[in-house]
Amino acid sequence: MLLTEVDQNPHLLTAAEYITLDSEDRTELLGGMIYDVSPRNEPHYYAVSKLVQILFPGLPAGSIIRSEGAVAVPGWKGRDAPEVDVAVVLDKLYELGPTAADSLAFIEVSDATYRTDRRYKMPLYVKAGVPAWIVNIRLRQVESYGSPADLELLHGRVFGERDSFDVLGVTIPVARLLVPRAESDA
Repeated sequence: MLLTEVDQNPHLLTAAEYITLDSEDRTELLGGMIYDVSPRNEPHYYAVSKLVQILFPGLPAGSIIRSEGAVAVPGWKGRDAPEVDVAVVLDKLYELGPTAADSLAFIEVSDATYRTDRRYKMPLYVKAGVPAWIVNIRLRQVESYGSPADLELLHGRVFGERDSFDVLGVTIPVARLLVPRAESDA
């Protein structure tokens, strides 16, 4: 029998299934499907490093920073384990890794990933009750998404290059996260 058309249904993974895969590839689970993580560039590394440097001394007691690792949102039975650029989570040993219930804040640094971060991840994080921010490299601003109302705005609550924003009581100047213009134009 010759098949001319095959109905194929993808096997959607849970976060728990995904996290136990033995893969050296840099990936994340979104909607049950595995996606390659976009290559990072120097402005991305710079912003992530600065976020960690600024946040670390002021973290609430009992919390730590996990950088560029998977977090099950909302939990291990769900179909999402995004690689969060900067996650502030409870300071404890995890069997599989943290979930949204263990998370205090998420920050994504977006350049090539803005569309996915804004349209998929921010609603996911807000629905899970985790306040989230996007460091928008291209627009040189930070966008805050702490409530469903923020999702209705084109870019959430916006903080420009001359502004500061607070994450868990730590004040972060937006300009400190961005490669200075003279260097980024070189």
